[in-house]
Amino acid sequence: MREMKDSGVTWIGEIPDKWNLLPVKRFFRAEKRIVGDAVNEYERLALTMKGVIKRSKDDNEGLQPEKFEGYQILRENELVFKLIDLENVKTSRVGLSPYTGLVSPAYIVLSNRKKDNRFYYYWFLCMYYTEVFNQLGGAGVRSALTAKDVCLLPVPTTDEDEQTRIADYLDDKCSKIDTIIAKQEKIIEKLKEYKSSYLNEQFNKKEQKSTTCHVGFLGKMKNGLNFSDTVLGNEIKILGVGDFKENYYLNRLEQFSTVHLDDMVDADYYLKDEDIVFVRSNGSKELVGRAVMVENINFPLVFSGFCIRFRNSRSDIIDSKYLLYFFRSPDFRKELEKYSYGSNISNMNQALLSQIAITFPSLDEQRKAIKDFETKMFAINSAIYKRAKISEMLLQYKKSLIYECVTGKKDIM
Repeated sequence: MREMKDSGVTWIGEIPDKWNLLPVKRFFRAEKRIVGDAVNEYERLALTMKGVIKRSKDDNEGLQPEKFEGYQILRENELVFKLIDLENVKTSRVGLSPYTGLVSPAYIVLSNRKKDNRFYYYWFLCMYYTEVFNQLGGAGVRSALTAKDVCLLPVPTTDEDEQTRIADYLDDKCSKIDTIIAKQEKIIEKLKEYKSSYLNEQFNKKEQKSTTCHVGFLGKMKNGLNFSDTVLGNEIKILGVGDFKENYYLNRLEQFSTVHLDDMVDADYYLKDEDIVFVRSNGSKELVGRAVMVENINFPLVFSGFCIRFRNSRSDIIDSKYLLYFFRSPDFRKELEKYSYGSNISNMNQALLSQIAITFPSLDEQRKAIKDFETKMFAINSAIYKRAKISEMLLQYKKSLIYECVTGKKDIM
């Protein structure tokens, strides 16, 4: 067993006695090569959670530049970092590029003359997994690290043979872990697709003894509260777009956001049990039109101006839960898209919602459909949870393995 010593850095802990820590600038230089007029000579690349990938210049996903002349060149075997908005851990990325192409000028690129930078990639990936970058980011709404900051970070020194052994070992182990995780994710997607298909089947039945009417006939709608959050105002719970997530129901105090309001709130802005709330407007077009139901509301709760409340006024002919599940069905989504004249809904309104038709059976049949779906949904959600738990455990093992290897605590012979 090799001798170890204290590295002097808390998150690193002990390292092998023969290893040392030196600043990144001893091994890399920060490069920013703006492509300019040579833009057509390079493909576009993107730094994703799964590494550097090729991406079409015509891809409209996310923020798009008008031109790519201001993009920078990233070469094969160079390290690339996205270290902006460090208040949000999920927005930071680390990659080792297998390609030469163009990336955002906001990214940090590190270059050297080595032919194999895999060890360094795993080192920085370890820093990413342990959220070191995010802890170093300066305070602010969009804290960030600069290329100069990265060049001052510590990196271990060991001989190239050991670096290669560690990288080979991690390539093999991580590849196997990633394959199992990908398999779990694929199963989860299939389960979600099945749930969506079953939902559609149960709540879009067109039978002889069915009633068809427009949504506007079944309830009253109201846009949410526009407000200014103050420091000294009265504290109140609010349902905002960020609280929807993947939920069908919101029924616990901690699931809602908190705001402070100076002014009194009109009584009609308070939510009641079985109210259904839609996302009316949001930067994420996938969220627009999503619905949730609130239950067990024994505390004051209002809803934001980016939402629309739907309150069932015809409980004599339709169950509120039946309405909720219809609103979450793929067919309802298609109707929204049809009436908004496109597949990307940027916002919806009460008039659009009112004109959508719904066909529903008797109350007894509705309640049977609700019971069948909720039984099925419980089983599916349990299966999804188990698969997600396996993925999370494997990811934690992968993080631990990388840490043990790149800090020399695990001796790779």
